[in-house]
Amino acid sequence: MSENLTRVEIVNDFLAIKVPEGCTIQEVAERSGSSIPFGCRDGECGTCVITVVEGMEYLSPLNEKEKKVLSTMPDHTINSRLSCQMKIVKGGGYIRLRY
Repeated sequence: MSENLTRVEIVNDFLAIKVPEGCTIQEVAERSGSSIPFGCRDGECGTCVITVVEGMEYLSPLNEKEKKVLSTMPDHTINSRLSCQMKIVKGGGYIRLRY
């Protein structure tokens, strides 16, 4: 089973946790004790914007809510995502996040 787990590192908090496919990044933050800030938890406010440093291929694609909110943020990059909207869609990987 361990080969299906994905290692998620949250750089700012010096945290790493192994989680199964299907887990959301919001769940990862809650399980690990991360300080990623969350506001609405529904992809409307942009409070939880993060940068995917590595492992984008293990995450769900950018959805319409993310596209809309990120388009209002002048300093967003191609690696910017809303952590409340992302889900791990492929196990056995490595994801590195920064907020």
